[in-house]
Amino acid sequence: MTILEALQWANNKLKKSGVESPMLDAEVLLSHLLGISKARLFSHFTDPLKQHHQEQFNTLIVRRSSFEPVAYLIGKKAFFGRDFAVNPFVLIPRPATESLVTEALTQFAAAEDPEKSLFVDIGTGSGAIAISLAAETQSPVVATDLSPHALSVAEKNATEHGVQDLIDFRQGSLLDPIVELFETMRSTSTKPISSVYPFKHLIVCANLPYLTDNQMETLQPDVRKFEPHEALKAGPDGLEAYWQLFKQFKKHRDMLPRHVAVLIEIDPSQTTRAVELIQHQFPQSTPEIKKDLQGLHRIILSSI
Repeated sequence: MTILEALQWANNKLKKSGVESPMLDAEVLLSHLLGISKARLFSHFTDPLKQHHQEQFNTLIVRRSSFEPVAYLIGKKAFFGRDFAVNPFVLIPRPATESLVTEALTQFAAAEDPEKSLFVDIGTGSGAIAISLAAETQSPVVATDLSPHALSVAEKNATEHGVQDLIDFRQGSLLDPIVELFETMRSTSTKPISSVYPFKHLIVCANLPYLTDNQMETLQPDVRKFEPHEALKAGPDGLEAYWQLFKQFKKHRDMLPRHVAVLIEIDPSQTTRAVELIQHQFPQSTPEIKKDLQGLHRIILSSI
């Protein structure tokens, strides 16, 4: 069987299974298996596949025909110009989330003293947001996640991209690890927290679960069957995690730096309700709606 014949077979099998991009997926999987670029794959269509490669490719296509995500099959996903290791313990990074990183970088550049800014990534998952911010700015980041398995993936990604010394990974729910960090500093010093901690600006990114129960039922099988539900679903209205987060911000606001910018990712349908929940805790805040790469309302920026 040649490379072209293998791709044609895979395309037909994936198409019959209902996979949306059968040939593209087949090309990505075979390129990964052979360890060559897609360009090289195309220029060697008539080359025969070795028997063990045929068997391995067959296994991958069978798994993909059951809708197992390509990113999990090859163990990586591109995000903000870098490849990140992923597995079923972490959500696969989406292009829409790159807008969250871009906005955070804009906030960093606009800060009065950028070098006195601290990034926080809540619910870091694979670490894609935290690592992108650290790599782009060479500034410190605190990244949190409730899952130790997710943190293990994120730490490996940080090492792979050479920013492990810039990121403090902490396990815990939502803002709890950040609160513990500031409480520890405050309890070990008689000075005001502002003089103990060298940061004036806190730039918080949170891509938390925001799908409703109904949305979960209508998801593509790739997502519904394989990606971690705890990273996707957040109650009847999809905003439960953000309600909890902003309640924590309200409760602990006094111990945080003077300037706090919070960036959250939402479903476009949640814009009004998300703004209302933020203003419920911070009436003086004027949240700004930002669009993603497709022009959809995806990011909300709040100064609290």
